Amino acid sequence: MKRNYKKTIWLGMVILIIAFTWIKWDIWFYNPPEPKYSPSPSPARIMLTWSDNPLSSRDVTWEGDTSTHQGFLQISDNAIPGDTILYRSNAKIIRSSGGSSTFFKVHIKDLRQGRLYHYRVSNNKIWSDWFDFKIGNSTDASYSFVYFGDVQDTINGSSGNLFHRAIESRPQSAFMIFIGDMIERPHDAYWGEWFKSGGTLFRTIPVIATPGNHEYYKSLIGTLDERWMAHFSFPQNGPENFRGRACYWDYMNTRYISIDSNGIQSLPSALEQRSWVKGVLENTRQKWIVIIMHHPPYSTSRGHNYFFLRALFKPLFDRYNVDLILSGHDHAYGRAVHIQNKLTDNKQGAAYVVAHASPKFYEIGFSDKMDKLASNTPSYQLFDVSADSIRFEAYTRNGISLDGFTIRKDASGNRTVTVHAPPNSRDLLKPTDLFLKKNSQKEIDRFNMEMEQWEKSRK
Repeated sequence: MKRNYKKTIWLGMVILIIAFTWIKWDIWFYNPPEPKYSPSPSPARIMLTWSDNPLSSRDVTWEGDTSTHQGFLQISDNAIPGDTILYRSNAKIIRSSGGSSTFFKVHIKDLRQGRLYHYRVSNNKIWSDWFDFKIGNSTDASYSFVYFGDVQDTINGSSGNLFHRAIESRPQSAFMIFIGDMIERPHDAYWGEWFKSGGTLFRTIPVIATPGNHEYYKSLIGTLDERWMAHFSFPQNGPENFRGRACYWDYMNTRYISIDSNGIQSLPSALEQRSWVKGVLENTRQKWIVIIMHHPPYSTSRGHNYFFLRALFKPLFDRYNVDLILSGHDHAYGRAVHIQNKLTDNKQGAAYVVAHASPKFYEIGFSDKMDKLASNTPSYQLFDVSADSIRFEAYTRNGISLDGFTIRKDASGNRTVTVHAPPNSRDLLKPTDLFLKKNSQKEIDRFNMEMEQWEKSRK
């Protein structure tokens, strides 16, 4: 009798697992076929990045069709009009199920601080327009940058409006940070949409980024779209199996560290990145430390909980006094600046920000860790970094102030945070239209009760 009972239990578990996998199959494993595409023979998707010292170098990547076997970049120093240098780039062909493209990459070195440069690129004999960029100066007391969460927009979407509004607010930005999920799925059309949204911004302001799950092909072990690595020319200073996606950049007094959170798909991959992060933090001498990673250690969305990321990395963030963690993925805004450093009783922990620039909204999870929450709107974020402070501001798609704080840190590494933010908005906390359509009144009432309790706890 007991044996039959056990068999029934095991059979029931197997049936449940099969049924659950069947329901989740498309979400976990299905990759929609990529539509056919034909790249232009003219230089396209031109982007400025860097893989070396940002005060003396730049990298430029671009794309063309497969008839192009060699690319060229011409650059001129504004101080010596008409005096140009020519760089050559070999072609790298990347094939997908929808077509093939040729990618080019040039590393420009020996640039001078404070100088304005003009450049253009060509596929065979077809030249692009001229574009400008300026090299920063190590004597500058401060600098600015902008940060965007998930873009993940539809074809002909409107996320590009956020990019341009952000740069209009900080036209002197040294660079732009994208936190992954720039595209809806790894298709040429979506890459094209992202570049279209950026317009000339990507050609004049360097881009740094960390990959998200939507840059990966789905499978038991996901693989990163080759085009991600071709578009972004980043430092090769990461762990062996994550070169060019887990990496770090130093800009002025700040170290920026990219963790490929979606690449953590097994215990070995988790330990490889953790060991690397630990080594980088141990050898960091910059005043400020900023982590960028697609999945947030502290979630803002209902039903999400990334406890494994907290277990892996938060002890390192606390031990090495990391200042700021920028994330995305959750499609709801959140900010936490009062999470304790667990290793020291009297020391303030890092500040955590989760943001997105997408038209797709998730339901808020009313975490007691979050001081600020918002859904129902995408946002853009502005940073001003100086010797003694990091000032942060967030704005909705309509340019309305959403959040703000300033971090200061003394010589002993003790942080203080001053919040300068409007009150939490009920309109940005309420359920999304999709939630109201899909859920029962009981679930809606529960959501509203959690919202009210969270609001009271923040006052």
